[in-house]
Amino acid sequence: MSSRYRVEYHLKSHRKDGFVDWIKGLLAAPFVLHAVSHELDDLTTSQRVRSQYAQIFKDIEGLISNKIEFDAKSKELDQNGASDLDYELLGKSRLNKLVPTIGNFFTELPLEKAFLWEDTYGAISDRRMVAPSFNDVRRIMNTAQVFYYKDQKRKHGRNLLRMVTFDGDVTLYEDGGSLNYTNPVIPYLLKLLERDIYVGIVTAAGYDEAHKYESRLEGLITAVHDSISLTPAQKSHLTVMGGESNYLFQYHELSADNFGFRAVPQDEWLLTHMKSWEDKYMEQTLDFAEKILHTLKQRLKLPSEAPIIRKKRAVGIVPGEKFDPVTQRQVQVKLQREQLEEIVLTLQSSLETFLPARSIQFSCFDGGSDVWCDIGGKDLGLRVLQNFYDPVHPIKASETLHVGDQFAPVGSANDFKARLAGCTLWIASPAETVQNLHKLLDD
Repeated sequence: MSSRYRVEYHLKSHRKDGFVDWIKGLLAAPFVLHAVSHELDDLTTSQRVRSQYAQIFKDIEGLISNKIEFDAKSKELDQNGASDLDYELLGKSRLNKLVPTIGNFFTELPLEKAFLWEDTYGAISDRRMVAPSFNDVRRIMNTAQVFYYKDQKRKHGRNLLRMVTFDGDVTLYEDGGSLNYTNPVIPYLLKLLERDIYVGIVTAAGYDEAHKYESRLEGLITAVHDSISLTPAQKSHLTVMGGESNYLFQYHELSADNFGFRAVPQDEWLLTHMKSWEDKYMEQTLDFAEKILHTLKQRLKLPSEAPIIRKKRAVGIVPGEKFDPVTQRQVQVKLQREQLEEIVLTLQSSLETFLPARSIQFSCFDGGSDVWCDIGGKDLGLRVLQNFYDPVHPIKASETLHVGDQFAPVGSANDFKARLAGCTLWIASPAETVQNLHKLLDD
């Protein structure tokens, strides 16, 4: 029963990634053809499967390159004010036809090379009972993105990667945790800064006070302060974008004992179109979202202990607490997975038709234990940092890498929109973040 439940749950359309599912479908054919093979010469079978998998990824590489060319031509038509006939003559890339939900690619991806590397360590081609999975494809795509930047560095003799941004929970530390001094990711973050790569933490946690971020990132800011290899300029390349795109903080040092984050005034970083958002529309959007949350709390019979929290730029519902007479202590009252999904999808669909919300940008997401509606989005958070770090020559999407754990479709995950502003690594744990940074920085 539980196994069937998991299968059906993961087939829900709003949780699927069309591109990953399409790749899985392509890989299914070689797997099925050789799944029943139990010959003594199993090495030959593995080599044949490996070759077929590799060819599939090589072909996908070509499709991605073709799409990048098509997108560049389409962008040129946009800039020149082309007619509908021009777009019709251009047509669509083959990948767009095969996977209609496909997004943008900002760099080429050496998928064949990445597959061969992952296969060497994960023995994907040697499996006969378990087909290439979602996680296999996800890891291969991550490795391909990392290999692209490494290959470009070898080719050009310098880093083409200018900025790396991270989600917080489940990416740098466990859900609800903090970045302690002993966290294994910290040396890699310092190494990025040493290589003059900007480091940003783009998190949904929305606080307008620096000390709250300093508390959660204490290990990192202490390590940056104590570093003797980082220059003052390199240390200032560490920033935090809170509330997805609402609060910007930059590392600074006033003295040996006075260091941490300083709040950057909004007029120094707000994007032009964000300045046009009227306060009344933002307030009305959050008021409407809060009203929906109260309605859903009653309709879905959610625990009375689960509070609805209103912030300046966000509103959400979070787990509550109640006293357990058996253990004689407070215990957490969690919301069920289906309840969280019902809430976030209802919020998203309702706000899409709400006129004030259409005048600004908002993000609804399921954090795994809570649901929030934020003003702005992570794509804006990345674009803010791209312009803040270099106002004269803003960092390009192809020079940006965002690492996060929530890339499910819109309406359920807040890292999804980061794909609009940069390249991405889809990780599943802080340990995976460390592994990918090791691959990226290992010369």
